[in-house]
Amino acid sequence: MHRPDQGERGAALIIVLGLVALISTWAVNAAYEDMLSLRRAENSQNAMRAEQASQSALILSAKILREDGNDSQTDDLDETWAQDSPPFPIDDGSVFGRIVDANRFINLNTLVDKNGKVAPVVEKQVKALFTLLELDNGLVDALIDWMDADDRPHGAGGAEDSAYYDQDYHVKNARLDRWQELRLIRGFDKKTVQLLASVAVVRNVPGNGFSAVNINTAGAKVLMAIMPEMTAADAENLIGERPFDSVAAALQNKPWAKGVNQAYLSVASDTFMVRTEAAFGRVVLREKFMLARQSGKITLLSVGRAERESGPEKTISNLDTQAALP
Repeated sequence: MHRPDQGERGAALIIVLGLVALISTWAVNAAYEDMLSLRRAENSQNAMRAEQASQSALILSAKILREDGNDSQTDDLDETWAQDSPPFPIDDGSVFGRIVDANRFINLNTLVDKNGKVAPVVEKQVKALFTLLELDNGLVDALIDWMDADDRPHGAGGAEDSAYYDQDYHVKNARLDRWQELRLIRGFDKKTVQLLASVAVVRNVPGNGFSAVNINTAGAKVLMAIMPEMTAADAENLIGERPFDSVAAALQNKPWAKGVNQAYLSVASDTFMVRTEAAFGRVVLREKFMLARQSGKITLLSVGRAERESGPEKTISNLDTQAALP
């Protein structure tokens, strides 16, 4: 009988070790693929949970706003909808919601009317707002040129198509659809847009052509921009006297209110922004919704992904999208 010599035994050992190495590699790869599959399944489940939690926060916010509209004809920062609440724990995650009325801000879309013509009163207000923010108010000219219907540069800071010679796009010649569109306009860098987010908004324009500012919720800079004779001290005094039941009561016997067009002011809000953040495992979903409230009816105007609280939102649907909420 043939006895394997040392070389044959060595070859057999090498083959066995090679097979063991292959099996080990396969086992490691299989375990890694299994882990990835489990991770994907977990992330998919958590993404679904986050989406459902965000929708729940939206529906709850709509319910709060609807009930508030039925109970009160005015809106102020002491009401339930305006209060911050901590994240709510749910299952193995959490959900957070915040409501902010859009009427505390100046609507940049009102810089032009439905025909694309400049609204001089709003232009003056927005330029005053830029000055109060220590921004170059010539940027407002570039913003107007982005939205107006003509091709003539507006003011000293105007920027029509020729100003975008190094870009692969032209001026829009229409109102803004989303907040991040501002970054396309000449001179509007990230810092400028972030500063504006505290005092301005991009939203639909009501049929009357302007968005009234709620003096019960607006900040000092917005109030000073729309009432040019008002000082910082006047603004703080007015804020300290809030809430008001009417615009007339708020402006009564105020020297700085002389000549103010009360049509641009209100003590109630008709549009609200709802910001939600749902976190489950590795999934964090941040969304921002724009809601309109009229005659007890809540309508969804737009929805988009949002960055962290300090950053502007990334809207993924335009302001023409409308859907009634339950």
